[in-house]
Amino acid sequence: MARPRAGRRLPSRLAFSLSAGAVLVTALLVTACSPTPAPVFSAPSPTPAASSHGAHRLRVVTIGDSLMSGYGLDLGQAWPTLVSNKAHVSMTSLACGGMGFVVSGDCGTPYSGLVPALAALQPDIVIVESSSNDFGEDPEDVRAQTLTTVEEMRDAAPGARIIGLSTIWNDETDTPDEVGSTSDDLSIAVTLVGGTFIDVGQPLAGHPDWMQDDDVHPTARGQEAIAQTGLGKLSDAGVPG
Repeated sequence: MARPRAGRRLPSRLAFSLSAGAVLVTALLVTACSPTPAPVFSAPSPTPAASSHGAHRLRVVTIGDSLMSGYGLDLGQAWPTLVSNKAHVSMTSLACGGMGFVVSGDCGTPYSGLVPALAALQPDIVIVESSSNDFGEDPEDVRAQTLTTVEEMRDAAPGARIIGLSTIWNDETDTPDEVGSTSDDLSIAVTLVGGTFIDVGQPLAGHPDWMQDDDVHPTARGQEAIAQTGLGKLSDAGVPG
């Protein structure tokens, strides 16, 4: 039996507003949408973003699915928060369960629906991850939507560095072919807009104890493994920097 897709039809915790100018950058804030018939977001309150040295903190926005939003865990245990704490950057996550480049998740939209929020945030770096939620969709549609959405991200935040991350699977050592194809689609799209693609590998592979009972979403320990791998890969690529 095929395993459920990461984050699909599973509830997330918090909400955003997609209206331009309604979303504010917050320091070390990671939030996700709650399931609604249509994406209805609310703006978080701003918090100080200066580092201990008073310098400008790099502003990072992450876009992804429930693996990125930390489904089933406490707020702050998702890997983007862990990375932001170690890298000392201002992080805002627009991740939402069930979402992909084609598939609409709990926020009622695929990644393209987050472009207005991205335009309002105007970050220094955008990190977007391809998703297993798009597995089973028409490959040509996934490829086309990936290209179009990444181009829209570039237009929405022209001053941002766009970083693409490969698709993360669960604890199985054998990964479906779609892991490679969705990752390749994002690699091509990001490269075409002058961004950087990073293959993070499969940090959960071979560790069933790092998975929640649904065998789809990582535990806090699994999130730590993703953060550790991601931080190393980002550092090797000069991010942050």
